[in-house]
Amino acid sequence: MDLLLTDYDMDLTNGELTFVLGREAIGQHVEMRLRTWLEETVYDVTAGVPWLQVIFKGKNPNLPSIQFILEQNILRTPGVEGVQFTTFNLDSGTRVLNIAGTMQTIDGEIDFSTIIEATP
Repeated sequence: MDLLLTDYDMDLTNGELTFVLGREAIGQHVEMRLRTWLEETVYDVTAGVPWLQVIFKGKNPNLPSIQFILEQNILRTPGVEGVQFTTFNLDSGTRVLNIAGTMQTIDGEIDFSTIIEATP
């Protein structure tokens, strides 16, 4: 069981915290994992995705390496057993990544999509 996040903040319904379970909780964990930037957290500077250090660095990104990095981050999420990308578009000029796909979890399959932007 986990707290439901709405727009990356705790969800309150009628003044009460809302909780999620199963696939919804796993999907939320993946989304938060992908939105954590490497060195962003003080308690563990090794946590997070190397968005600035690798993914949005340079004009000629190595897409297979970037896909591998993201797959490994997703697979480290408890409950995720596999991941397949159906969309993987990186615009190195605007530094925007658009991904979508399917995750196999212990509670069934989850479709996901997210857009990550590096804003100056």
